[in-house]
Amino acid sequence: MKVITIKSSEMDQNSYLLVNGKDAVLIDCGEDTFKILKETEKYNVKYILLTHCHFDHIYSLSELKGQKTVLGSKNFLKNITNPKITFLPSCENLAGKTDGFFEDGEVKNLCGIDIKCIYTEGHTDCSVCYLAENCLFSGDTLFFGSVGRWDFETGDFEKLKNSVKKLYTLPDDTVVYAGHGQTTTIGYEKKNGFFKEK
Repeated sequence: MKVITIKSSEMDQNSYLLVNGKDAVLIDCGEDTFKILKETEKYNVKYILLTHCHFDHIYSLSELKGQKTVLGSKNFLKNITNPKITFLPSCENLAGKTDGFFEDGEVKNLCGIDIKCIYTEGHTDCSVCYLAENCLFSGDTLFFGSVGRWDFETGDFEKLKNSVKKLYTLPDDTVVYAGHGQTTTIGYEKKNGFFKEK
């Protein structure tokens, strides 16, 4: 599996392509639609996995959907059309853009890659992370030296704290590909992060 980072210039938001041969899975689709389209057209993208419903992670979904299968968490299905959560004034057009969901802890084989979904409520109640090999795609749950905000609609500090502690049970060498900013590792965050272990 090869990981390609697609970084938006405006929001410093990261989308990721998980590539296996010519097939690929896209994780999140931010507001830099042109850049994402330019990168994804090189591969046969069959799936779009979404970490949560905020606009900077779903903005390009309508443009990218096509025949791709779109998956998220169970709560994602109800949140995607709620403007208080998406921050999009008109998001009714996103109804029907999702095709299903992962259960917490469920593993799906997509494009020959085993991908595990880990529910990580706190930033939103639909937030999830995806684990593929030793790579964790953490959305806005865990960043380098920080965590996601919890003061938005459906955010919850205690749930976020518990979710990050849940991620800390992963091996220390797990590489964390965050929704914004640079990569980090579980081991680094356990020692130095916002919820560092004492």
